[in-house]
Amino acid sequence: MGKRQIAAQQTRCHLVLAAEALISEKGFENVGVEEIARRAGVAKGSFYTYFKRKEDVVAAIAQQEFFAVQQRAQNIGDVCGRIRVFLTESMRYIVDAGLPICRQWLKNVVEPTDVQGKNKLAFDQNVLRSALRDACARGELAADTPVDTLCAWIASAYYGAVTIWAITDGQTDPMQLLADYGDAALPALLAPYRTSASGAKEHS
Repeated sequence: MGKRQIAAQQTRCHLVLAAEALISEKGFENVGVEEIARRAGVAKGSFYTYFKRKEDVVAAIAQQEFFAVQQRAQNIGDVCGRIRVFLTESMRYIVDAGLPICRQWLKNVVEPTDVQGKNKLAFDQNVLRSALRDACARGELAADTPVDTLCAWIASAYYGAVTIWAITDGQTDPMQLLADYGDAALPALLAPYRTSASGAKEHS
């Protein structure tokens, strides 16, 4: 990697760190692009070299956290546990970020041209798909488990909890929705595909 590329990575990192600190201090709505650039020690125009809008910096911050959540979830032994940890810890980050950011994110991602939204969905689906495929490879789930279908259903529950939280103005607890889902619906969803080796119902 050349010096110019290294410098570009450092500048982007400085912008992300500056945005994270400012948003933590003042809240998303009270932080502007110019302030982020100033905190990062770069010109305002430099911000737009790396990000199209303020929300994209938030997505970059979140991406780092979601990757860390994925790593932690991989250490859980049972496939239900791995998926439950990934869903609930990811949701915890979204809840901690607050409703305004969640609503802005939902507003953006429904646009067909929004790359960040597509990337987030693809990341989540890949994590879920990997967890299910790994369980199949270990003999925890049957080899003919419909991984893609289950992945779509689980992702729908996760994104549904986020959306309901925003629609109800925070009156619905998405953490509780996912906890209930992880305790009841998720095990029931996977039960038909459990193998005898996993100590659960054998797939017929």
